[in-house]
Amino acid sequence: MIVSLTKTYENPQKEMHIDFRCQNQVVFLLNKDFVKVADTKDIQPSQMKAIEVADENICIVNVNGNYYAIGNICTHEGGPLADGTLEGYEVECPWHGSKFDVRTGKVTNPPADMPEPSYEVNIDGNNILVKKRKQ
Repeated sequence: MIVSLTKTYENPQKEMHIDFRCQNQVVFLLNKDFVKVADTKDIQPSQMKAIEVADENICIVNVNGNYYAIGNICTHEGGPLADGTLEGYEVECPWHGSKFDVRTGKVTNPPADMPEPSYEVNIDGNNILVKKRKQ
């Protein structure tokens, strides 16, 4: 038997998270703005992973067990940031060396002069969730 439940909360300050256990399986109903993008085991400390959410390329970063998300396309010439290097909280673009703070998306080293978009990240158990940007 499959049951589908939907509940909408009017309070935007409160995130919706309901955990149902059915026949030893966990089903998550999350705030519609958050999307599961990976498991925590998929991105080890000091590692990055490129993912796509709602047609946006995002770089998920693990710094000492804390997860961050910024745009994956360098604002200078379009290099793939997840293919670059990570030192502390800075990701370096593999094409021309621009650096960005993974916590904020701010440029920390040119030639890029525009910041990367940053995304809110939540961890729910082993699930890495990223909040979709408003279209």
